[in-house]
Amino acid sequence: TAPPKVVDMTPPKEDVIDEKPEPVTVAVVKEETPAPVEEELVIKPIPLATTVSVNLEEGLNLIDQDHVVDARRALSNALQSGRLSDSEIAQARGVLTDLNDRMVFSPEIMAGDPYSIEYIVQGGDTLSGIVKKMGVQVDWRFIQRINNIKSASGIRPGQNLKLVTGPFHAEVDKKSYRIDLYLGEGANQVFIRSYRVGLGEYNSTPIGSFKVRRNSKLMNPTWVNPRTRAFFSADDPDNPIGERWIGLEGIEERTADLSGLGIHGTIEPETIGQDASMGCVRMHSDDVAEIYEVLAEGVSTVNIY
Repeated sequence: TAPPKVVDMTPPKEDVIDEKPEPVTVAVVKEETPAPVEEELVIKPIPLATTVSVNLEEGLNLIDQDHVVDARRALSNALQSGRLSDSEIAQARGVLTDLNDRMVFSPEIMAGDPYSIEYIVQGGDTLSGIVKKMGVQVDWRFIQRINNIKSASGIRPGQNLKLVTGPFHAEVDKKSYRIDLYLGEGANQVFIRSYRVGLGEYNSTPIGSFKVRRNSKLMNPTWVNPRTRAFFSADDPDNPIGERWIGLEGIEERTADLSGLGIHGTIEPETIGQDASMGCVRMHSDDVAEIYEVLAEGVSTVNIY
């Protein structure tokens, strides 16, 4: 009998695995900043404002043709027609103001202008005498202003002067705190320019039609406060009405009994565009000086609405 086979029960030796992993080389990739992508530039057309309104086309075309007298008439007609939009009104006012800087407020006389004439100074003339002799309805200081005369006594025989005949009239738009100046009368009246104004507190500036009262225009006036009876002398820097006063009188039933109303300057220019006066129309000092010179006593009307 063969001896029993000895079976080796020892498990076979397994490969020894080193549990410590071998170092792995990791490639570190630096993140690249992406190159800026240029966006395609899209140019959008800018809508341009219409430079020639149908309502203003005639007047603007006449300016291009250098027919400034006819242009002023056409633009003034358009402005007073009631057909213009707000933007058209603003455009018309601006263009007319520029035109009148030449046609009214400069020594230049435009051919065919019905409101400007030439005068040749004679021996012994004075500006006030010329105004009276020629019957122009403006203050002599306005003739001095538009002819750039430094001294009223500086005129000389043979000198050519521009005279603006007038009459001027004004309208006060309470809602817009604005006074509009016009030249001429009726259908021939033309717009000249606008000024900012201050009005009466608590809506106290009356509406209606008025005329510049005779013997009412004053330079460097005295003033008595109707509420406190405080007196301000002519040279008092605290005089609230400034350096000019233009008295107004009512010319219709609802304004006939109103008194003490006027257009004047102010020592508080910050109140222009506000309701701050006792009912009068107040203006910046330089503006009221121009209005003083062109509004004629007993002739010029002022409509407040």
